[in-house]
Amino acid sequence: MLSGECEIVRRFLRRLAVVAVVLFTAVAAEAKRPMGDGGHVGDTMAVACDSFTWYGTTYTTSSEATHTLAGAASDGSDSVVALHLVILYSSSARDTVMACDSYLWEANNAVYRVSSVSTAVLTNADGCDSTVTLVLTINYSDTVDSDTAEVCIGGSHQWGDTTLTETGTYRRTVPNEVGCDSLWMMTLIVHDTSDVTVDDTCAYKDLPWSYGERVYEDSVRNDIFELKNQYGCDSTVHYNLTVVWRCDAFLQFPSVVTPNGDGINDRFVIYNLVDEGCYPHNRLSIYNRWGWLMYDKENISDDEEFWSPENALPGTYFFRFEGYGFSDKVERLGSFEILRTP
Repeated sequence: MLSGECEIVRRFLRRLAVVAVVLFTAVAAEAKRPMGDGGHVGDTMAVACDSFTWYGTTYTTSSEATHTLAGAASDGSDSVVALHLVILYSSSARDTVMACDSYLWEANNAVYRVSSVSTAVLTNADGCDSTVTLVLTINYSDTVDSDTAEVCIGGSHQWGDTTLTETGTYRRTVPNEVGCDSLWMMTLIVHDTSDVTVDDTCAYKDLPWSYGERVYEDSVRNDIFELKNQYGCDSTVHYNLTVVWRCDAFLQFPSVVTPNGDGINDRFVIYNLVDEGCYPHNRLSIYNRWGWLMYDKENISDDEEFWSPENALPGTYFFRFEGYGFSDKVERLGSFEILRTP
């Protein structure tokens, strides 16, 4: 209805033209009527909406009427006045709308975000009131929790009619059961293959030594395994085994600590110190890059006693280890890195 404003104006002008013709005809006819019997004084020409009251009488349709005014003429005779009336009518309409999330009703320029019934009073083509009732139903869009998929590099994941091959969060919009947009999300994680080197050490008394499904009788360099990593992707392992005969050479000091709570390499552990019992009298001190003492422990006898840097900042740290065994003494100085990994 509102989009036809130009048509409304044209219709209104046509009605006014008709009214003007009617009124002009009535005036012309009245002008030709003789006034000898008192004549017409104060004729009324009117256009009204719905009803018009004239000398106590209410008219609801277009009418031609007269009324006698006793002694109103200049000579004291009765005067007859005429009514030339055109009645136009108000109108009403019902606007039923269904929208998603919100709706702008141009009748009152208001935005609605909930289902409601509202009214607005406009002007119809005849210039009378037009009452419009909006019956509005608001439906809502959905946001669906994202799904997650993991593949190895070179693999793919089928999401609907889309093939995903790269890490990222993907979105698409589909209509829900009420016809409004529904947002679906998919997060794809692509894991790379890994190539790692494992350096292992054992004492001569522990031979033969097993790693994986292989058994070793002596030291070995770059023995290659094709395995699966924790994500099920191909992993190439380069295995090195060193068989040691001296207690101090058997000690292994970590170069990297990753305190992420996964139970792997979370502490600064001197491997084989506890298991072999080479140096029951020992002391381990750890400093940060500014020389502040972060950890100091004597006579470590359990792996749980080694430093756990769960609250330490990432970066380079330095250690000093002193050990006194049954027949020898060892002192080691070195550095290691604390890395924060997911």
